[in-house]
Amino acid sequence: MTRPDDPRIHDLLADRALHGLDDADSRELHSLGADTDDTYDLAAAAIDIATLPIEPMPTALADHILAARVPRTLAGWAIPGSPLAAPDVGDAPAGHPATRTPARPARRHHPAVTWFAVAATILVVVGASWWLLRGRPAPAPTLAALRADLIARASDAAPVAWKATPEAPGASGDVVWSPSAQRGYMRFVGLAPNDPAKTQYQLWIFDRTRDQAFPVDGGVFDVTASGEVIVPITAKLHVDDATLFAVTVERPGGVVVSRREHIVVTAARS
Repeated sequence: MTRPDDPRIHDLLADRALHGLDDADSRELHSLGADTDDTYDLAAAAIDIATLPIEPMPTALADHILAARVPRTLAGWAIPGSPLAAPDVGDAPAGHPATRTPARPARRHHPAVTWFAVAATILVVVGASWWLLRGRPAPAPTLAALRADLIARASDAAPVAWKATPEAPGASGDVVWSPSAQRGYMRFVGLAPNDPAKTQYQLWIFDRTRDQAFPVDGGVFDVTASGEVIVPITAKLHVDDATLFAVTVERPGGVVVSRREHIVVTAARS
């Protein structure tokens, strides 16, 4: 008669899963009535799969898989006797469909086998998740985060508030520029969205060391939505000592020299 708690059975099952059995051991396992128990085989296969050296999955395929509906629990893998385990058919009330189906004899497993199988399953889940995520690039930082980082790291990057003109009533925000890093950001609140096919906004940086008639082009940009907008500054020349920032409305693509007919905001830096 089969004894599920017989240590010899577990020794033979473990040996079969790890390196196979010779004819004598196979006959012994059969005589013990445990040659159909595949618990150790499945656990060993799960560990082999989880530890295979693999290349990163293509990002597009990983995104597709992660977007699919994946269960969040290990339902169906509950340890016998736990709250997640399936109820005994014999406990079903009279008339319940389960009482009309002959119950399959339950296979008893040694507790160590059950824990080993659960641990192996968890390892597979963790390994698969790591495989899916390891090749995915980290998300790019937002402009707001880059602006905050510049203010925190550069001692010469203090925000200067915009002053609105009658061309842009209600516009506000600030400009941040670091001479040492030659980087900066503009933040706008309430600046009207523009039609890129008709006009674009353009930044001008007045440098104390240059002719004030020819400020440095800080780049053209669009405002496509209301609310807060952050725009990186793309100065075309090196700026030694910025004293004034001005934003004008120009034709699409910007201009080399602005007539300064439509200035929307300015910010003076001492």
